[in-house]
Amino acid sequence: MGRHLHVCIAALLAAAPHAAAQEVPDAGKTAQDAAAAEAKLMGKPDAKQETDAPKKKKKRDLLIVPVPISNPSSGTGLAVGGVAFYNPYNEPQQWVSGAGVLYTDRSTKGIGLFHSMSLGQDKYRFRVIAVYTDGPLKYYGTGAAAGDAGNDFDLKNKNISVQAQAQIRAFPHGFVGLRYKYSHYDAQPPDTLPPGTSLPPDDQLNSSLSMLGPFVSYDTRDSATLPRHGMFLSGSWMLGIKPLGNSYQHSKVQVASNFYLPTGDRTTLALRGSLCGVIGTVPFYDLCNYGQGADLRGYEAGRYRDRVNWAVQGELRHQFNKRIGGVVFAGVGGIAPSLLGIVDDGNVLPSMGLGVRYKPFRGNDVNLRADIAVGLNGPAFYFGISEAF
Repeated sequence: MGRHLHVCIAALLAAAPHAAAQEVPDAGKTAQDAAAAEAKLMGKPDAKQETDAPKKKKKRDLLIVPVPISNPSSGTGLAVGGVAFYNPYNEPQQWVSGAGVLYTDRSTKGIGLFHSMSLGQDKYRFRVIAVYTDGPLKYYGTGAAAGDAGNDFDLKNKNISVQAQAQIRAFPHGFVGLRYKYSHYDAQPPDTLPPGTSLPPDDQLNSSLSMLGPFVSYDTRDSATLPRHGMFLSGSWMLGIKPLGNSYQHSKVQVASNFYLPTGDRTTLALRGSLCGVIGTVPFYDLCNYGQGADLRGYEAGRYRDRVNWAVQGELRHQFNKRIGGVVFAGVGGIAPSLLGIVDDGNVLPSMGLGVRYKPFRGNDVNLRADIAVGLNGPAFYFGISEAF
């Protein structure tokens, strides 16, 4: 299971929170606000103009999502995630809490917890996610050639990971803060290795990350979970802290930019660019991992990993009616051993696909999504809560 199941549980928990966790001032719409936006989208009169009644506190929305899973790494099984959207103090941004579990016929299992919230009328933002996984971790090696060759084997792996961050609004739409990540890997190699493969360094098989660093963001989106216009810029610089238990001396930098452009009453063009880089002695599981998170769909997380990765992509989103929507998307990216080696020593990995969207709540702009994406190595299927980015 390892990385794949970790990502699968995170998809259940952090997909909807992903947007809420990336924080936007207007994410916590009241039911009245969401209904007004929905009426405008459908070309109907604004319900907010029909009454001067005071706003009521938005009720709690609970979403429980079962997701069938089948792949050679983790086996066949089921992941179940529950996500609650609520706003106990009438903040501009709603709170999001979630939990997920997973089990497959290869006895791979995992559990995860998530919480995101804001206080002080969105002046302070907090997020925490914790995941435990136990199962096979598919290992291909490091670099473009290893990913292209596709030779892999399973490491029996147990992993616990906790990430927490806190931010304060420093200027309009701008937030600064700290992010901390702890992760421990306990991986056991197989008795024999397939031809063309090699083990990670021995000291990486049982090791820990303990990293702390600044996290900044700039956010003008109109919604965290279903943005129609605005931008979200973010950057983090994580530093390995040996006194706090980090096994290595390394750092990791990640930057990303999302832009949302309405192209019609029901259509939005979403654009994203991202860059990741690591410095120092880096364990294989903290290298820049192509295909993880929002960058890019169509690739198994962990097949392409190196010291640098990059990706650019676009997604055209259309809302057919109040409940149903659809998307088409395409992008390109790659990995490289260094930033200067992207052109000469890196590779190019294209991706394209399409998907459907379903809105389960009338008064909350959250979508369920199902996507199929195609990369160089074949198709991949995705199911989650909220948009990919």
